[in-house]
Amino acid sequence: MTGIGKTTIAQSIFNQISPYFEYNYFLNNIGTVWERNGGQVSLQEKFLFDIRKGTKRVLLVLENVDKLEQLNALCGSRKWFAPGSKIIITTRDRHLLKEHGVDHIYRVKELDKSESLDLLNCSAFSQTTRPPEDFVDLSRQRVAYSRGWPLALKALGRFLHGKKVLEWKGILSSIEKFSIPDPRLLNALEKSFSDLSDNEKQIFLDIAYFFIGMNQNDVLQTLNKSTQYAALQICLLEDKI
Repeated sequence: MTGIGKTTIAQSIFNQISPYFEYNYFLNNIGTVWERNGGQVSLQEKFLFDIRKGTKRVLLVLENVDKLEQLNALCGSRKWFAPGSKIIITTRDRHLLKEHGVDHIYRVKELDKSESLDLLNCSAFSQTTRPPEDFVDLSRQRVAYSRGWPLALKALGRFLHGKKVLEWKGILSSIEKFSIPDPRLLNALEKSFSDLSDNEKQIFLDIAYFFIGMNQNDVLQTLNKSTQYAALQICLLEDKI
């Protein structure tokens, strides 16, 4: 899921453990760079080629991978790296990790209510996690709007920053009534949607428009009438959102 905190967590881990490795490299936004350069990450590939020849331990983060060929090019074999090396991969598509045979897959969970409240207040009140008393109830009431999604919490907090209580009430009421999204959220969601295959897009739209709240077996039974391998397509879709 876009904006759930994959890169933030990877960066935090990288910062904590990098002193224990001889080589450290954080390769940002693999998917975009790969697409822009016609299937190459030339400078990075040269760097990785150099460190593969050595015997020193490497900490490597590959951020925002979206194709199996990227993993094959950058970390195609364990033999390329010295024993004790660590590779961290972030991606919206868990199926890529399964195909590549990674050792462990961690799915980033949504924030709980307490974490959501802290992040909202941190964004809205200049790094303090305790809002002014007049805003406490408003913050608690509206945290549910984000459903634990960090990107939404940050966007909402930044939008509300510096505004008075009455302005908060008006803005939050409008968001709830008219479902007004932040443009940054729309851009993130559009990118995630555009990365889906045509079949995945169709199933996603069918579920979003017609099947919200329905039993999964009933949804599968209905989709199987119009879509081949609906169960498989849904599994692949779940790996990407």
